[in-house]
Amino acid sequence: ELGSTGFNIAHGGYLGFIHQYLGKHLSAAAKKRIEALEYQVNLGKITETAFYKHIQKEFDVHFKPKQMHDRIAKKMTTNKSLVKFIPQLNLKKVAIFSNSIGHLHMEVLKRRHLAGRKLFRKKFFSSVMHLAKPMNSSYQYMVRHLKVKPSQALMVDDRLGNITAAKKAGLQGIVFKSTAQFKRDLKKFELAR
Repeated sequence: ELGSTGFNIAHGGYLGFIHQYLGKHLSAAAKKRIEALEYQVNLGKITETAFYKHIQKEFDVHFKPKQMHDRIAKKMTTNKSLVKFIPQLNLKKVAIFSNSIGHLHMEVLKRRHLAGRKLFRKKFFSSVMHLAKPMNSSYQYMVRHLKVKPSQALMVDDRLGNITAAKKAGLQGIVFKSTAQFKRDLKKFELAR
């Protein structure tokens, strides 16, 4: 029996910014450097401002850190149909788990008036936990704090790699493509009312 699930409902701004201002055809070395910087900021090893300063300097982006932050936050979207569906889940514990650039995801949730809703029992942000998906320890941290066994947790994420890692950690998993597809896939878990 599943006792909890984790979601990431805010998305879109960061990757859109990277593609728009750094180009869709970055070299392999540049992509690796961005991924390394993203990993550092996700873990809270560097601040969000330091992250943007690196992007500004290393990739010759003509925006100040605050401008980058504002552009990314403005473009992030929430999946309204998913937000509407979450309260219908037959679960005691629903959590949000996000790899986050600083406190960006929490800010976006507050701007969209989702932080105060009782959608999530717990909120897990990589920059606060100092653990990020797809690290095995990040999933172990989440289930420990939700007080469930890994086999009782269902991870929902739009990245296959994060779901593969969650399954290796003993969690159940669904790769999210759309709310309709998610509802269909949930039937085997008997979680929808």
